[in-house]
Amino acid sequence: MKKYVVTLILVMTVAMFSTQLSAQDNPVSIGIKAGTSLSNYRLGDDMKGFKSKMNIGGSVGGFIKYDISTNFALQSGIDVYYKTSELESKADKSSDKLKSLGVEIPIYGVFQVKAGNGNFFIGAGPYIGYGISTKSDGVNLFKKSSEAGMAAMNRWDYGVGGIIGYDFAKNWQINASYQFGLADLHKSKGGSMKSHGAAIGIAYKF
Repeated sequence: MKKYVVTLILVMTVAMFSTQLSAQDNPVSIGIKAGTSLSNYRLGDDMKGFKSKMNIGGSVGGFIKYDISTNFALQSGIDVYYKTSELESKADKSSDKLKSLGVEIPIYGVFQVKAGNGNFFIGAGPYIGYGISTKSDGVNLFKKSSEAGMAAMNRWDYGVGGIIGYDFAKNWQINASYQFGLADLHKSKGGSMKSHGAAIGIAYKF
C-alpha cells in the first residue's frame, strides 16, 4: 500500500509542475503555516485490552499552492509535527504517554469557490510521514530494544487526509484538516496501531 501512496504523491507533484509549464498565467503561492492537533491511534482487535486516548500536539511548516484553474488547485508542503497520546490499559487503568516527533508531506487536490473577498476551499489527498522519534518513558520506540531485539514501532506512515478552509483576500488562510493513517505502526507481533488525528491551523501566503 505504501508504494501506491508514494506513487500517487509523485504523480500529483509531476502533474502540478508540468501543468505550470503550460499555464504560466496561473498563480503559484508559497507560505508558512502552524497549527494545533489532537491525535491518537486506532488499535486492532488484538489490542482490545488497551484504549488510545487523544492528546494535544502541534506542527509548523511550509506549503506551496498552485492554482490550475479558478476552481481547482494543488496544495502540498512539509510539516514538522509533535504529537502526544496515551495508551491506557482497560484492566488496571495504568497508562503510558507516547510523544512523537516527525515530518509529514501531504498533497491535496483542492476545489475552491469565491466567497466574499476570498475563497472557500475543500480538498483531499494522500500523505506520507517519517517518524524521528516516538518515546514512552524516555525510550525511543523506533530503536531496537536489547530485550526484544527489534524496534517496537515503524518509522514510516502513510494514509489519506482532507482539508477545509478559507483563503482571505490578502495573505492569510485558516484551515482544518483530518488524517486517516493506513500503515500499521506496531512492529511487534500481536498488535496493530494506525495513526489518526485532526488539526486546525493558520497560514500566511507570500
